[in-house]
Amino acid sequence: MSRVTEFPEEEDSKARGEPARGGDDGGERTSIAMPKLPLVGRVGEFYNNIKLEMRKTTWPTRSEVWSTTVVVLMAVIFFGFYLWGVDKLVTIGFEYLQQAIR
Repeated sequence: MSRVTEFPEEEDSKARGEPARGGDDGGERTSIAMPKLPLVGRVGEFYNNIKLEMRKTTWPTRSEVWSTTVVVLMAVIFFGFYLWGVDKLVTIGFEYLQQAIR
C-alpha cells in the first residue's frame, strides 16, 4: 500500500504552510502585494539594470572582428557561386527537357 496522503485543497495549503485563500465562503483574501513603483522609478531601475548588464559584456577585439568578417565574406562568395551553379544546371536541365518534349 502506498504512503501517499491526499489532502483536500484547503488542508493541502495548510500542510504546505501557504496562507489561506478566501473563496466563495466570503472569507477575507490574504495576499502579499508588491508595492508598485512609479513610472520614473521603473525606468530608472531598468536603466541601471542595463548598465549592469553592459558591464558584463565582453567585446571582440579588432582582429577577431576582422577574421570573422573575412570568414563571412568567403562564405557568401562560396555559396553565391554554388547557388549560381545549381541554378545554371537546373536551367540547362529544363531546357534539355523542353527540347526533348518537342
